[in-house]
Amino acid sequence: MNPITLTGRMRVLARSSLATLALVAASAPSHATSVIPMTVVDLLGHSDAIVAGQVQSVVDGFDARGLPYTEVTIKVSDTIRGKKAETYTFRQFGLDKPRTTADGRVYLGRPAGWPTWRKNESAIVFMYSKSKSTGFQTTVGLGQGKMSVANGVAMNSYDNATLFRDVKVKRGLLDASEQQMLDTKTGPVDAETFRKFLHRAVEGNWAKNGSISNAKH
Repeated sequence: MNPITLTGRMRVLARSSLATLALVAASAPSHATSVIPMTVVDLLGHSDAIVAGQVQSVVDGFDARGLPYTEVTIKVSDTIRGKKAETYTFRQFGLDKPRTTADGRVYLGRPAGWPTWRKNESAIVFMYSKSKSTGFQTTVGLGQGKMSVANGVAMNSYDNATLFRDVKVKRGLLDASEQQMLDTKTGPVDAETFRKFLHRAVEGNWAKNGSISNAKH
């Protein structure tokens, strides 16, 4: 029983709006994904929508073209960017878990580096726009653009390691709690402070007008 290759399907995504990521369709079974390190400036700059809420459902399957997907529905508590709605639903490439079909084909789960989803978890998510070719959508920077929220703190799957690295903000824009947050080198940050910061950055268009920027490129 031979595992089905995902290379062709990864090529579909590489031609989509997700081409901003370094996707590596390797010959190895893991089909590893190389992820470009991103700061909060990058997350703001690339996101089509930013929402906070609780994961309501996670289901996977195959679309009409046979492409594997995981569909996630978030019950929205706060719309930071994008159209306001009670729920936000998107389909991410790849199955939630590996699966063997009735005809004996084996489909792997999500590619390495892609975010995982669990019912009832809380998160702040930065979303790319939907792919025109597949309709699929995922978080900006993959695991970097999903900030899991628990016990009042927020952190992505990379321990926020590059979230504020070399980020510059114009003097006077930040209050004391926000400045303390930006001084965080790695690890969790206060979720309410982060949400307040994001609202002000989006409403003030900080990323586009240069009020917030990456010091190094």
